Amino acid sequence: MSCNPYNFLLIIAEKSKAAKKIAEALSPKPRLCRAYSVNFWVFTYQSKNIVVAPAAGHLFNLYGNSSFPVFKADWRPLWEIDKSARYTKKYYDLLKFLSSRAIEYINACDYDIEGSVIGYMIIKFFGDLKKAKRMKFSALTKEDIQKAFHSLQPLDYNMINAGIARHKVDWLWGINVSRALMRALKDVTNKRVILSAGRVQSPTLIYVVNNYIARQQFVPLPYYVIYVTFTIKGRKFKVKLDKQFDSKQKALEFAKLLKGEKIKVKEVREEDNIVPRPPPFNLGDLQAEAGRLLGFSPYITERIAEQLYLDGLISYPRTNSQKIPPTVDIRNIVNGLNGVFPKLITLLNNLTKGKYVVRQGEKEDPAHPAIYPTGEKPDRLSKREFSLYELITRRFLASISEDAKVRSQRIIFSLSKESFQINLQHIIFKGWLLLYPYKEIRDEELLNVKEGDEFEVEQVSVLMKLSSPPISNLTKIDILKWMESSGLGTEATRGRIIETLFDRKYLILKNKRYVEPTNLGIIISKILNDYFSDLTSVKMTSEMESKLNSIISGKTTVEEVVNETISVLRKYLDKYNEVKDLVGRKLGNVLGLLKYEKCKICELEAYQDGLCKYHYDANKKLGDALKIWRERSGLKEEEVIKKLLISKSTGKFIKDVLKYKSKMM
Repeated sequence: MSCNPYNFLLIIAEKSKAAKKIAEALSPKPRLCRAYSVNFWVFTYQSKNIVVAPAAGHLFNLYGNSSFPVFKADWRPLWEIDKSARYTKKYYDLLKFLSSRAIEYINACDYDIEGSVIGYMIIKFFGDLKKAKRMKFSALTKEDIQKAFHSLQPLDYNMINAGIARHKVDWLWGINVSRALMRALKDVTNKRVILSAGRVQSPTLIYVVNNYIARQQFVPLPYYVIYVTFTIKGRKFKVKLDKQFDSKQKALEFAKLLKGEKIKVKEVREEDNIVPRPPPFNLGDLQAEAGRLLGFSPYITERIAEQLYLDGLISYPRTNSQKIPPTVDIRNIVNGLNGVFPKLITLLNNLTKGKYVVRQGEKEDPAHPAIYPTGEKPDRLSKREFSLYELITRRFLASISEDAKVRSQRIIFSLSKESFQINLQHIIFKGWLLLYPYKEIRDEELLNVKEGDEFEVEQVSVLMKLSSPPISNLTKIDILKWMESSGLGTEATRGRIIETLFDRKYLILKNKRYVEPTNLGIIISKILNDYFSDLTSVKMTSEMESKLNSIISGKTTVEEVVNETISVLRKYLDKYNEVKDLVGRKLGNVLGLLKYEKCKICELEAYQDGLCKYHYDANKKLGDALKIWRERSGLKEEEVIKKLLISKSTGKFIKDVLKYKSKMM
């Protein structure tokens, strides 16, 4: 078949790697051609002339004029409206050229909302939708591709419409609220600064900022606990009693009563329990584990997983499913993996005797199964790619292996009128833990004791403890999990949205791990929360996600969802005009474009008593806490301050105030 083809079936892939895989699956020797500096493949398959050509993700995007507010937009070539996307023009030109000569079209882009829109737009603008079909596969293996080609389906218009609605809603929300911020700033300072807001991005930012402020304004309070030390058959134990005290004096008095008392075994309970093997990964679980074990951000995990998918090594990663259907040939996959991980496969077969039963999770995805390795042999993977591939493989093998078993022992003791307990655990059968050794499970020697046994109290000690903050410092994985649990975003967008907040300089990483907002992020969050409260609420955003998803099931339409968005935006933008000068000044201050009274401690605007809102509130909390400290501990204030400054539980804003006060003394 010629590289200058006519009258052919055009298969549109989302990326070049996918196009090559599809061509090689349908033809033993597809002809490599090149036009507009882009590779494409031609061949004859079952008497049909076929061309496989790649897109480069989205080739079209929405574009509106520079008015404000703006509620009308057209689809334009991406390379025309985004300078950073100029590289997409060559793919645009190639597909326009090929589509004009094709007689049939197949959208073989990723089977998700975005892939459905990518292929649809190309066929709509360059080809003929009446002559178009959809190709659905979950892995880029020869078998999956051939099966998909022989079971073509009509275009998935519900998914297409859901994708179009999502693009329109996100565009309307993002461009109007972003322009509201930028225009307010320009009206006050006459400076144009790029600021952004987003339908999912903004409630996520507000969550991070609110969490950060609450954590950094936390003052730990003292309480007292009693530890008793005793020995059982040569093993020394130091165990905390359940009772705790607000007053050190009361704790000391109680501890005095325990000296000389006997510790008596009140009850011994033993039971064997199953530690069930995990289900295979969905994307959220994979991102969480890759973050915990490999230090990858959610976005990096998604990008590496996509490359593994395009290389044919794993199934489609942007899935919410924790289930693998019976149509997946698990035995064939295991046989393939034997060439890559022979020791793991030998171990698996020793555990299962060759019987593989998937531990199915609870979550399902109508488009794709859980993530699994295809059994294809990897070739020249980078260190990061191989580490993620191995993690996915180990999790898959664990999900088809055997449950672990543990024996738990709970010994309840009595001491005077108090009781306490020791919980021990011994692993009877490791099972899947041998294949996936990343779960920490205690393995201890159990005690040979019985009810009525008595032991001497060797030591009684009173220790001061500090209360822990109810919330912790956030990592990127924590944010991802919160978005998932709150119904914000999709598997394909959450990681990218988190990275966008960093790109916008709203968030930074502290100590390469914990997420903190910048001053700009704090002020943007406050503005959005104060003046667009419902629009940026988790409730409204998750409800919109549900409505967008309901388009897939045909329960609502693009027009209904878009019109509702416009209606809500109009209401808030009308109100916004009343406060835009105030907003402009707040933005001008934090960006250093205006003169303003700064907080005595930080760069934020002074709120009261020379302090910003956050340090002012921290100072009040500190004053209340110091009174409690004096009542409970009897320590001098300088001793309390020293303890607060060295405690990891003390919030940063509290420490800032303490340090400032020390300088002023």
